[in-house]
Amino acid sequence: MNSIKNFFAQFGSAVLLVGICAYLILQLTLGIGEVVDVEHTTYITVQDTLRLDAYLFRDETPLFSGTSGTDCFLVGDGERVSKGTPVSITYVDETDASVQERITRINRMIRILEQSNLADGAQTTDLAVLDQRIETLTVELLREIAEGDLSKAARSEEALWIEMNRRQALLDSDHDYTTQINLLKQERADLERSLRGRSVKVNAPEAGYFFGAVDGYETVFTMDALENLTVDGFLRLASSSADSRVLNDACGKMVHSAAWYIAVATDKRTASAYKEGASYDVLFPYSGSLTLSMRLDRKIMQTDLDTVVLVFESKELPESFDYSRTQTVQLVTKTHAGIRVSTDALRILDGVTGCYVLDGTHVVFKKADILYRNEEFAVCNVPYNSVKENRDDKAFISDEYISLYDTVITAGEDLYVGKVLQ
Repeated sequence: MNSIKNFFAQFGSAVLLVGICAYLILQLTLGIGEVVDVEHTTYITVQDTLRLDAYLFRDETPLFSGTSGTDCFLVGDGERVSKGTPVSITYVDETDASVQERITRINRMIRILEQSNLADGAQTTDLAVLDQRIETLTVELLREIAEGDLSKAARSEEALWIEMNRRQALLDSDHDYTTQINLLKQERADLERSLRGRSVKVNAPEAGYFFGAVDGYETVFTMDALENLTVDGFLRLASSSADSRVLNDACGKMVHSAAWYIAVATDKRTASAYKEGASYDVLFPYSGSLTLSMRLDRKIMQTDLDTVVLVFESKELPESFDYSRTQTVQLVTKTHAGIRVSTDALRILDGVTGCYVLDGTHVVFKKADILYRNEEFAVCNVPYNSVKENRDDKAFISDEYISLYDTVITAGEDLYVGKVLQ
């Protein structure tokens, strides 16, 4: 009997507890008011692109030392040098090559320390400015390492060391790097005297840009080949073979001009939209989706084929750019820039497309002048500011059209113009 009483007592307590919880939830819900989902509009640029296979041409000459051994580069990759500058040295003895590598590292350390002295080119002696530069360079270095851009990371690391050394010199007025520099120069002299094996030094045959890596196509994708390129010739490029002599024996190469070219193929209808001499944006996925403005140098056509070869030229030499001989590129066909609005926020009111927007606690409706739309979002025109001649006044807040940083409603019940949200 007692067990039955205990059961009903426990059951009654549980029911009471559930009732209290339900009451509290109801009161909290009533206190909160109506719930809507919102987001702020932002500015965005979207590109329509055409994916194409590209072949890269440069005016370049492979370099040969004429002897087998270990190659040591004396200048940085992509560094511009004058005619006669030593760019590479080949050591028959591997030990000498190791010594030369140490000499190269010492030269780098000397260069960093010489630039670290506050008297030698320091742009500021403000500690706060130096700390800001150190922070910025650290973030850049970590990002470049994460992206696998090691050559650029090496340059950022060097700049970071210089700023950190300058900070140390600023904190300690007696701090000077002259002693360290002299010790390194002495070590370098001792190492240079120890080099006694056979070696062959290679000088730049003419002014240009030195690159240590070769791919064997330096003698295939030449300026002469580009000049005489036909549609049939382009289609045969995919089956071309690398020059084994360049791959096995070259100790680097010289690029003689900043100008380089890509050749892509498309159909005649697509090609008709592109004009020789005009510039177009080309996106390079192999180089971190870098976009370059390239000039259409010429079109190559054959009457019996629907294929057209477009040859684009650039004179830019971006840092750490991937000059892979064959790569996929994206030709930008159209760019849409404007205010980003999620498709969930778009509604049709009285035949007009727009969004419900919160103006304080009031709901208003603004039109959306849509430039581009996909399943996720739309890009809308920046509203016209009649006070300014320039339409692209991003800061202008319009009462009629969607504006930058508007609070648009993406979800909500029973929405209408003039509704007040509690």
